[in-house]
Amino acid sequence: MLLHNGFNAVERVIQRPCIIFLRRCLIPIPTVIKRNMKSVSNKETMEQNKSILEKVMIKDSQTTAQKVKEKATNAYLYMAYVVSMIVMGGMAYLLYEEMLAPGAPQTVFSKALSLIKKDPDCLKLLGDSIVGYVKGPGRMKQVAHHIYKKDGNDRTRVMFNVKGTRREGIVTCEMEKSNGIWEWRFIIVSSADLVPESVILIDNR
Repeated sequence: MLLHNGFNAVERVIQRPCIIFLRRCLIPIPTVIKRNMKSVSNKETMEQNKSILEKVMIKDSQTTAQKVKEKATNAYLYMAYVVSMIVMGGMAYLLYEEMLAPGAPQTVFSKALSLIKKDPDCLKLLGDSIVGYVKGPGRMKQVAHHIYKKDGNDRTRVMFNVKGTRREGIVTCEMEKSNGIWEWRFIIVSSADLVPESVILIDNR
Protein backbone atom coordinates (compact mmCIF):
# COMPACT_ATOMS: atom_id res chain seq x y z
CA MET A 1 0.00 0.00 0.00
CA LEU A 2 2.76 2.38 0.89
CA LEU A 3 4.54 1.43 -2.28
CA HIS A 4 1.45 2.16 -4.36
CA ASN A 5 1.00 5.54 -2.72
CA GLY A 6 4.62 6.32 -3.38
CA PHE A 7 4.23 5.59 -7.06
CA ASN A 8 1.18 7.84 -7.22
CA ALA A 9 3.07 10.66 -5.57
CA VAL A 10 5.97 10.26 -7.96
CA GLU A 11 3.55 10.20 -10.90
CA ARG A 12 1.92 13.40 -9.70
CA VAL A 13 5.27 15.07 -9.27
CA ILE A 14 6.25 14.09 -12.81
CA GLN A 15 2.89 14.98 -14.41
CA ARG A 16 2.65 18.46 -12.91
CA PRO A 17 5.81 19.88 -14.54
CA CYS A 18 4.83 18.20 -17.79
CA ILE A 19 1.41 19.79 -17.70
CA ILE A 20 2.94 23.18 -16.93
CA PHE A 21 5.42 22.71 -19.78
CA LEU A 22 2.69 21.70 -22.18
CA ARG A 23 0.61 24.69 -21.19
CA ARG A 24 3.50 27.05 -21.77
CA CYS A 25 4.82 25.50 -24.96
CA LEU A 26 2.05 23.63 -26.72
CA ILE A 27 -1.06 25.60 -25.88
CA PRO A 28 0.15 28.91 -27.48
CA ILE A 29 0.76 27.09 -30.79
CA PRO A 30 -2.87 27.40 -32.01
CA THR A 31 -2.77 31.05 -31.00
CA VAL A 32 0.41 31.57 -33.03
CA ILE A 33 -1.08 29.69 -35.95
CA LYS A 34 -4.23 31.76 -35.66
CA ARG A 35 -2.20 34.97 -35.58
CA ASN A 36 -0.15 33.85 -38.59
CA MET A 37 -3.35 32.98 -40.46
CA LYS A 38 -4.75 36.42 -39.64
CA SER A 39 -1.54 38.05 -40.87
CA VAL A 40 -1.64 36.04 -44.10
CA SER A 41 -5.31 36.87 -44.53
CA ASN A 42 -4.61 40.58 -43.98
CA LYS A 43 -1.80 40.49 -46.54
CA GLU A 44 -4.03 38.74 -49.07
CA THR A 45 -6.80 41.27 -48.43
CA MET A 46 -4.36 44.16 -48.85
CA GLU A 47 -3.01 42.65 -52.07
CA GLN A 48 -6.54 42.12 -53.37
CA ASN A 49 -7.49 45.69 -52.50
CA LYS A 50 -4.29 46.92 -54.13
CA SER A 51 -4.96 44.94 -57.30
CA ILE A 52 -8.55 46.19 -57.41
CA LEU A 53 -7.35 49.78 -56.93
CA GLU A 54 -4.74 49.36 -59.67
CA LYS A 55 -7.38 47.96 -62.01
CA VAL A 56 -9.69 50.88 -61.28
CA MET A 57 -6.89 53.40 -61.81
CA ILE A 58 -5.81 51.73 -65.06
CA LYS A 59 -9.41 51.58 -66.23
CA ASP A 60 -9.92 55.25 -65.36
CA SER A 61 -6.73 56.24 -67.18
CA GLN A 62 -7.74 54.19 -70.22
CA THR A 63 -11.22 55.69 -70.13
CA THR A 64 -9.76 59.21 -69.95
CA ALA A 65 -7.39 58.50 -72.84
CA GLN A 66 -10.22 57.07 -74.91
CA LYS A 67 -12.37 60.12 -74.18
CA VAL A 68 -9.56 62.47 -75.20
CA LYS A 69 -8.95 60.46 -78.37
CA GLU A 70 -12.66 60.43 -79.17
CA LYS A 71 -12.93 64.20 -78.65
CA ALA A 72 -9.90 64.79 -80.87
CA THR A 73 -11.39 62.57 -83.59
CA ASN A 74 -14.74 64.35 -83.37
CA ALA A 75 -13.04 67.75 -83.56
CA TYR A 76 -11.05 66.66 -86.62
CA LEU A 77 -14.16 65.33 -88.35
CA TYR A 78 -16.05 68.52 -87.54
CA MET A 79 -13.27 70.69 -88.95
CA ALA A 80 -13.07 68.52 -92.08
CA TYR A 81 -16.83 68.82 -92.50
CA VAL A 82 -16.74 72.62 -92.10
CA VAL A 83 -13.84 72.97 -94.56
CA SER A 84 -15.53 70.70 -97.11
CA MET A 85 -18.78 72.66 -96.81
CA ILE A 86 -16.90 75.94 -97.34
CA VAL A 87 -15.10 74.53 -100.39
CA MET A 88 -18.33 73.12 -101.83
CA GLY A 89 -20.10 76.43 -101.21
CA GLY A 90 -17.33 78.32 -102.99
CA MET A 91 -17.42 75.93 -105.94
CA ALA A 92 -21.21 76.20 -106.14
CA TYR A 93 -20.96 80.00 -106.11
CA LEU A 94 -18.33 80.00 -108.87
CA LEU A 95 -20.41 77.56 -110.91
CA TYR A 96 -23.46 79.77 -110.54
CA GLU A 97 -21.54 82.93 -111.45
CA GLU A 98 -19.90 81.32 -114.50
CA MET A 99 -22.76 79.27 -115.91
CA LEU A 100 -26.16 79.85 -114.28
CA ALA A 101 -26.38 83.52 -113.33
CA PRO A 102 -28.28 85.80 -115.75
CA GLY A 103 -25.09 87.70 -116.55
CA ALA A 104 -22.80 84.65 -116.63
CA PRO A 105 -20.72 84.20 -119.81
CA GLN A 106 -22.28 80.80 -120.53
CA THR A 107 -25.78 82.26 -120.13
CA VAL A 108 -25.00 85.13 -122.52
CA PHE A 109 -23.54 82.63 -125.00
CA SER A 110 -26.64 80.41 -124.91
CA LYS A 111 -29.10 83.31 -125.26
CA ALA A 112 -27.19 84.90 -128.14
CA LEU A 113 -26.89 81.60 -130.02
CA SER A 114 -30.62 80.98 -129.61
CA LEU A 115 -31.42 84.38 -131.18
CA ILE A 116 -28.92 83.86 -134.02
CA LYS A 117 -30.44 80.49 -134.99
CA LYS A 118 -33.85 82.14 -135.43
CA ASP A 119 -32.74 85.29 -137.25
CA PRO A 120 -33.35 85.25 -141.05
CA ASP A 121 -30.37 87.50 -141.82
CA CYS A 122 -28.02 85.25 -139.85
CA LEU A 123 -29.42 82.19 -141.64
CA LYS A 124 -28.81 83.92 -144.95
CA LEU A 125 -25.26 84.84 -143.95
CA LEU A 126 -24.19 81.53 -142.39
CA GLY A 127 -26.64 78.99 -143.76
CA ASP A 128 -28.82 76.48 -141.97
CA SER A 129 -27.99 74.32 -138.94
CA ILE A 130 -26.04 77.03 -137.14
CA VAL A 131 -23.97 75.84 -134.21
CA GLY A 132 -21.87 77.77 -131.73
CA TYR A 133 -18.52 76.62 -130.42
CA VAL A 134 -15.36 77.76 -128.68
CA LYS A 135 -11.89 77.22 -130.07
CA GLY A 136 -9.10 76.09 -127.81
CA PRO A 137 -7.28 73.04 -126.44
CA GLY A 138 -8.94 70.50 -124.18
CA ARG A 139 -12.54 69.50 -123.71
CA MET A 140 -13.46 72.06 -121.07
CA LYS A 141 -13.34 75.17 -123.22
CA GLN A 142 -14.38 78.45 -121.67
CA VAL A 143 -16.20 81.12 -123.60
CA ALA A 144 -14.04 84.19 -124.17
CA HIS A 145 -15.56 86.95 -122.08
CA HIS A 146 -14.90 90.23 -120.36
CA ILE A 147 -16.79 91.29 -117.23
CA TYR A 148 -16.58 94.93 -116.19
CA LYS A 149 -18.54 97.88 -114.82
CA LYS A 150 -19.61 101.00 -116.65
CA ASP A 151 -21.51 103.87 -115.03
CA GLY A 152 -22.16 101.67 -112.02
CA ASN A 153 -23.74 98.89 -114.09
CA ASP A 154 -22.36 95.36 -114.52
CA ARG A 155 -21.57 94.33 -118.08
CA THR A 156 -20.61 91.00 -119.65
CA ARG A 157 -19.11 90.87 -123.14
CA VAL A 158 -18.76 87.51 -124.89
CA MET A 159 -17.10 86.33 -128.12
CA PHE A 160 -17.55 82.90 -129.72
CA ASN A 161 -17.54 81.14 -133.08
CA VAL A 162 -20.53 80.05 -135.16
CA LYS A 163 -20.80 77.78 -138.16
CA GLY A 164 -23.57 77.10 -140.67
CA THR A 165 -23.88 75.19 -143.93
CA ARG A 166 -22.49 78.13 -145.92
CA ARG A 167 -19.70 79.63 -143.83
CA GLU A 168 -18.27 80.32 -140.40
CA GLY A 169 -18.50 83.48 -138.40
CA ILE A 170 -17.65 85.28 -135.17
CA VAL A 171 -20.20 86.62 -132.70
CA THR A 172 -19.60 89.56 -130.38
CA CYS A 173 -22.34 90.35 -127.90
CA GLU A 174 -22.81 92.17 -124.62
CA MET A 175 -25.40 92.34 -121.85
CA GLU A 176 -25.78 95.00 -119.16
CA LYS A 177 -27.44 94.88 -115.76
CA SER A 178 -29.60 97.96 -115.30
CA ASN A 179 -32.00 98.37 -112.37
CA GLY A 180 -31.48 94.71 -111.47
CA ILE A 181 -32.41 93.45 -114.96
CA TRP A 182 -29.99 92.07 -117.56
CA GLU A 183 -30.64 93.48 -121.04
CA TRP A 184 -28.89 93.28 -124.40
CA ARG A 185 -26.60 96.07 -125.48
CA PHE A 186 -25.67 94.53 -128.83
CA ILE A 187 -25.29 91.29 -130.81
CA ILE A 188 -23.12 91.41 -133.94
CA VAL A 189 -22.41 88.45 -136.24
CA SER A 190 -19.53 88.74 -138.71
CA SER A 191 -18.45 86.22 -141.33
CA ALA A 192 -14.92 84.82 -141.25
CA ASP A 193 -14.20 85.79 -144.88
CA LEU A 194 -11.33 87.98 -146.04
CA VAL A 195 -13.93 90.67 -146.63
CA PRO A 196 -16.31 90.02 -143.72
CA GLU A 197 -20.01 90.63 -143.86
CA SER A 198 -21.84 91.57 -140.68
CA VAL A 199 -25.34 91.27 -139.32
CA ILE A 200 -26.39 93.45 -136.39
CA LEU A 201 -29.19 91.72 -134.50
CA ILE A 202 -29.40 94.15 -131.57
CA ASP A 203 -27.80 97.54 -130.99
CA ASN A 204 -28.76 99.46 -127.85
CA ARG A 205 -25.49 101.30 -127.39
